[in-house]
Amino acid sequence: MITDNYIKMCEQVKEIQKLWRKPFKSYIGDLYWQGKEYLMISEACICVTEIMFEPKDEYIWLPTQEQLQEMMPKSDVTSLVEYIKNAELRYHDRFDENAVGYFTGTFISLTELWLAFVMRECWNKIWTGEKWEEVK
Repeated sequence: MITDNYIKMCEQVKEIQKLWRKPFKSYIGDLYWQGKEYLMISEACICVTEIMFEPKDEYIWLPTQEQLQEMMPKSDVTSLVEYIKNAELRYHDRFDENAVGYFTGTFISLTELWLAFVMRECWNKIWTGEKWEEVK
């Protein structure tokens, strides 16, 4: 499910945006600057088998759950379950000083959760609800 929060998360995740090279079955959003924020005018599923254009900066790649799973060194469901379990133990819709960098309080879709999981596992970053931060 593509949510406003997922679009915001994807917009700020430069590590994953750099990976977008294959438009087949990719979702992109076309952004327009509206004074103090961007407005998502459209989203499109590109269903072609060859690259017909180079992605531009104003496009945001919105990876599918399947594409996020493929980014993991090992697509291990056990790791995701452990991530969710730890997040629930350590957070109650806010940060906690004993936390180890998990945050699920603002996620309303599994795609958002998968993106957060990939960022935590691959780049050691967490979503604060506003931006990505490296876990120290």
